[in-house]
Amino acid sequence: MPLQSFDIGGHQCGISGYRDQEHHALGNSEQDRLCSGEAGDDSPHQKERLAGPRLHVAERAGKARQIARHIRGLAKTVDGPPASALRKAVITCVIPSLTYGTEAWYAGRTKPPRLLRSGRSTTVSARVGWHIDTLDKTLSLAIRGVLPVWRTTPTVTLYRDAGIPSAEAMLEEAKLRFALRIQTVDEAHPLVRRITPPIITRGRGAGSRQVAKTKVQRLGGLFPQVLRPTLRPPHYTHGCRVDPRVEWTKKTAAAAFKTWWNDLPPDDVTIFSDGSEQYHERQKYVGYGYAIYQNRKQIGSGSGSINPISHVFDAEAIGAWRGLQHTLRMPQEVRSQRLWMCIDSTSVIWCLRANASASSQWAFIACQNAMQVYNIRIKWSPGHTEIEGNEAADRLADTGAHTPDCDPGPASLPTISGIGSIFRDLRSGAQQSWWIKRKAKLSAHYLKWDLTYRVGLPPELDLPRNQLHRLLAIRSAHGDFAWYHNKFRHADALTECSCGAAKAPMHLVHCPRSHKRFKDWPSRPPIPPTSNAEGLRYLTHLLSNPMDFAKFLDVTGCYTHLPRKVAIEPAPGELY
Repeated sequence: MPLQSFDIGGHQCGISGYRDQEHHALGNSEQDRLCSGEAGDDSPHQKERLAGPRLHVAERAGKARQIARHIRGLAKTVDGPPASALRKAVITCVIPSLTYGTEAWYAGRTKPPRLLRSGRSTTVSARVGWHIDTLDKTLSLAIRGVLPVWRTTPTVTLYRDAGIPSAEAMLEEAKLRFALRIQTVDEAHPLVRRITPPIITRGRGAGSRQVAKTKVQRLGGLFPQVLRPTLRPPHYTHGCRVDPRVEWTKKTAAAAFKTWWNDLPPDDVTIFSDGSEQYHERQKYVGYGYAIYQNRKQIGSGSGSINPISHVFDAEAIGAWRGLQHTLRMPQEVRSQRLWMCIDSTSVIWCLRANASASSQWAFIACQNAMQVYNIRIKWSPGHTEIEGNEAADRLADTGAHTPDCDPGPASLPTISGIGSIFRDLRSGAQQSWWIKRKAKLSAHYLKWDLTYRVGLPPELDLPRNQLHRLLAIRSAHGDFAWYHNKFRHADALTECSCGAAKAPMHLVHCPRSHKRFKDWPSRPPIPPTSNAEGLRYLTHLLSNPMDFAKFLDVTGCYTHLPRKVAIEPAPGELY
């Protein structure tokens, strides 16, 4: 494929491939302005640096916009696929296209200045507002294809009702995911050596590290440092593909385990281990415990605590290794026998038998290395089923969690699963921060539903589109209502219900025709609603329970009656 060169700011640059040639040939006014040197007094290097992200975002948004238009063309307000299926298409196709390559240009709305000066702000704008707005427009276009709403519906409500992150929250999640990624890759990864800022060799501050300047340096400090996993070939042991639970119920498995334990040869050694995660006065404590038995008599035990930025999974893995390590340090007549690791966590058993997880990998590797030397077997022991060894290990784990000092070595460091929880908290915080800022501008009618914003599939999206349209219209008041038609001067609109009252979002629970079927209402109150407060209370229940809302529409038929063709003014109490 031919390589063609072109000149930007006095530097020869090459592009290969017809796709790139076409892209640069078409260009746009912004690209031409930046590349021709007409954009202010910035240096050529600065112009080239600023043009790159904008061109990339414009290209990615254009590709995602094609998908968004296709999704929007698949469904209408009443007819079309379920909104849940179209939402999945947005999550699968649109968002990955928009976030492709964000690691190269997005590290937050602000960044440290190039020169730190006393009395000046420690952060400056990263100038990514245009990029976020461009992605937001494309994403909102896709969401309008998912939800059966009218075009005047506020965009902020669409993100909440679709359970999709906004462009800003989406970019924050991508940033956090990249920060988590560079914190958990192998030590030999080329980005690892770029995380730590270099040391100042001379002048003021010599011997200290420079301020984080690059995106990798800034993002590398978002999460606590963990013990990085090592790359190892696949590990498989006998029975690694067999479910340790053997398709038994917990009660049946406990009875079978007790029988097995009683029938063991007297020389066999069983090592019971467990983990514990506790909270006290808003402080988290994580610990492990183990108990060693031979001939059904306890010959050893131990407990300890690990870094609180971890989970019970890590405690159980470390506890399994500490128990095995204690046993291997016992006299020859003990460690030379058949050793049984009795663990109640099937996740830990899977990692011991096959490939170790990245979190607490060192403990799994230590156990696997010991398995190659000693006669070690693994047995599932159902927890909290009055198995003597399990109960002893559980009590020791609770005690170990409150040990003041953590175990030395790798157990004192945060784990990958622990910083994964920090990632989820920061992601949720970014989403809620965006929602709190935006919902303040929504109408009082929408705010009275007291809705929360959560990224995930809302249950109402499984409703048929015609019923979902009614539900969303009631929430936003943007629909076939009298106030709406009067505001936009729809002269040919029918603004009243068949009962003669003005169409309003809350009228369906006050309509006399609906009251005639009151005995069939789902989760009905003692008496039909007679005030706006009672109607709001019952309607709030319906909107939060989509199946009840669908049943209410079916039994009342409130949207199937033919309305009169006389427009009247809506009742003031039924609007906002």
